[in-house]
Amino acid sequence: MDNALLVGLLTLFVALVFMLLGVQVGFSLSLAGVLAFLVFHGKVEIVGNVFFDSTNNFTLTAVPLFVFLGEILLRCGASETIYRGTSKLFAWIPGGLLQSNIASCALFAAISGSSPATAATIGTVAIPALEKRGYDTRMTLGSLAAGGTLGILIPPSINMIVYGMVADTSIGRLFIAGVIPGILLSLIFMAYIAVAVMRHEQLAPRERFSFREALRGIPDLWPAAFLATIVLGGVFVGIVTATEAAALGASGAMFIAAILGELTRKNLRTALTNTVMVSCMVMLIYVGAMIITSFFGVMGLPRAMARVVLESGIGKYWVLAGIYLLYIILGCFLDGVSMIVLTVPTLLPILDALGFDRVWFGIVLVVLCEVGFITPPMGLNLYVIQGISQRPFGEVVRGVVPYFWLMLVGLLLFTIFPSLALWLPSIMIGK
Repeated sequence: MDNALLVGLLTLFVALVFMLLGVQVGFSLSLAGVLAFLVFHGKVEIVGNVFFDSTNNFTLTAVPLFVFLGEILLRCGASETIYRGTSKLFAWIPGGLLQSNIASCALFAAISGSSPATAATIGTVAIPALEKRGYDTRMTLGSLAAGGTLGILIPPSINMIVYGMVADTSIGRLFIAGVIPGILLSLIFMAYIAVAVMRHEQLAPRERFSFREALRGIPDLWPAAFLATIVLGGVFVGIVTATEAAALGASGAMFIAAILGELTRKNLRTALTNTVMVSCMVMLIYVGAMIITSFFGVMGLPRAMARVVLESGIGKYWVLAGIYLLYIILGCFLDGVSMIVLTVPTLLPILDALGFDRVWFGIVLVVLCEVGFITPPMGLNLYVIQGISQRPFGEVVRGVVPYFWLMLVGLLLFTIFPSLALWLPSIMIGK
């Protein structure tokens, strides 16, 4: 038991050393896993079986389809249309366009499955508009970096797809479970902005609002409404699977681009090229993490850890707090997909033994991945917003600090009230 734990820690340390040396995350995980099999197991040919088994899954086709959906929307101008609509609808709330940042991210999250893509798409449109109108820079950058994290909580979500595969859990149920937590976290962000602006009016100018103008903003939301209906509606009703919904969404995105007159050969080529690059990166990370977790399984690490935890007599919520802390630390160095594939197979026996629901933990884990997206030094959303705004990195980090604590508040609410995640799936699908 002790040897298994020691070998597991050593394997992770080797992977971390490779990353610090500048080796890409997927290659670092793969190399560490292969070396572990070679040194401690002696049968490195198992790696070939792991590679085939982990990729021979039709559900994985949803990943490039959702990435392609986001890439098409990024280039066809749909994000500008959505942002124009939300800016008219939310002008009456204290914070004005800062509120539109969160609302636009939430709407775009409902048609995309990527956090950095959400931050990049809305940030490209929002930052110039807010700078022109004199909004506080830190509030602008923080709201966009944090709002972008909603891309993996509000379904569809690439992270939920990966978790569902690793945890052998219904992806459709996970999608439905993410709706209420995603909306609630969006409202928490918006409430914070409203309070901050009411206390310090210099943070945001007062926007002009008229009921007629707000009504004119509703038609601008048609791309989000159309895609959300065909992507999520089919899953919620039970007509299509998550993979089929991804295919419908990609087709719908091309239809929107055609309506807007932006389905050009150049845009299509760029979208396809970026989709291949992003999908290959995600798959390489997925395979590398699966190699290491397969080695952990061969060494009996998950069973050993579960036995240690259960025999220690530590309370279940203290164990959960320790898991939360682990993910917050890992989020400083790894992306969400790496954390999920690398840790979930080892932690699931512990969570099952303690009686935690797998769907609920999937939602909690996605929130923890969100925290990682805004946690330096590896927070991808921080770099996305910094690249768009060309502001100092430290300024982006300072702007996002309040949202870090707000996410922890949301995490606490979802832990105390698991029904926030489990009620809707139980109503729509059943237990």
